[in-house]
Amino acid sequence: MEKNRPKTTQRSRKGKRAWRKNVDIDDVQAGLEENREKLRLVGDEDDFVIDIEGSVNQNQPKKLKTHDILTNKSKIKPLESVRNHNKIQGVDKSKVHKLMKLSGKVMGESKLKARIEKDGLVKKSVTSDLWDTVEEDNTPEILQKYSSHSHTRAKVIPKTLLESSLRLESAKDDEVVGGKSYNPSLDSWKSLITSEFTSESEREAKRQELQQFQDHLKNMVSELDAADDDEEEASEEEEHVEVDYTLSINQPTKVNIKTKTQRNKEKRHQKRMELQQQLQELKQQLNELAKVDQYKQEVESKPKNVKKVKPPKKLYKYDAMARPLEVKLSDELPSNLKNLKPEGNLFYDSMIKLQEHGKIETRLPVSKKRKYKPKVTEKWTYKDFK
Repeated sequence: MEKNRPKTTQRSRKGKRAWRKNVDIDDVQAGLEENREKLRLVGDEDDFVIDIEGSVNQNQPKKLKTHDILTNKSKIKPLESVRNHNKIQGVDKSKVHKLMKLSGKVMGESKLKARIEKDGLVKKSVTSDLWDTVEEDNTPEILQKYSSHSHTRAKVIPKTLLESSLRLESAKDDEVVGGKSYNPSLDSWKSLITSEFTSESEREAKRQELQQFQDHLKNMVSELDAADDDEEEASEEEEHVEVDYTLSINQPTKVNIKTKTQRNKEKRHQKRMELQQQLQELKQQLNELAKVDQYKQEVESKPKNVKKVKPPKKLYKYDAMARPLEVKLSDELPSNLKNLKPEGNLFYDSMIKLQEHGKIETRLPVSKKRKYKPKVTEKWTYKDFK
């Protein structure tokens, strides 16, 4: 180290270019070259990794074009507004709901109940016990599980309960007939016999008429079948007859060219028909005009605002079961109650009465029929052995 150096540095006599040219940096360059050669030949273990497994293509889900278009590709982030969903204008939703209850603006909640709940009042009857056991809910399990099955009690009576039920038979049939007694009077017994005789005779006449009609239809069908067979036989005979005098199969051609007079005649006829149609329409209009006063009188004579009474609909498809004949002949009538034999069936009586009142539907036994018609075919396999 140099000693006794002056405090002020002497300025170099050489310029900048001279300093740059005459500086010796061989040792620095040699060191750098050594480092470069080390990196080229050896390298660092951290810089290089040997891949043994090889590349594996990852099955990434394809992005839809619509999602690609709709994605926000802007580098500027959107504004994020911090929102508290549990508050309405800075007030908690629960508090808002309580205030709405108190003001009576919540559906299904009364003001009185909300006020009692807020003030902590308890409104109980004198008989109720606070320490008593909780009442059991007797509603069925299916109504508690599923929301579609409502179990609210109805407050209004339906209109249909006030209406009388439809009946298949008239109310007169429920009246007790004196002729059916074990010891009836002569007049009541005779009237019962005559009424039952007329009803049964009408029923029998209808049955006979239906039977005659069915027989008539069967005869007509058989006659038609016989006529068809005769026609087929006649046509077959005509086919067998040979005709020698016919030279051509086709029918002779006819010249259907109309003359001028024929065309004019058709035009005149068409015009005449049109005029007749117009005259007929005019006559009809005149007749209608003549009946205007009559129509006015009919309209005036009709009562205004009269509601049309609809006839009662038919309740069921079939009528009630027919009651058995409950008539006794003169020799069958018992003289006293001791000789009376028990007859009839209480079950059938109650069943027929329920059907007549329209409380039970009348049904008939339905016979099972084939769904498809059996198809008979002739197999041709036997022809292979000929």
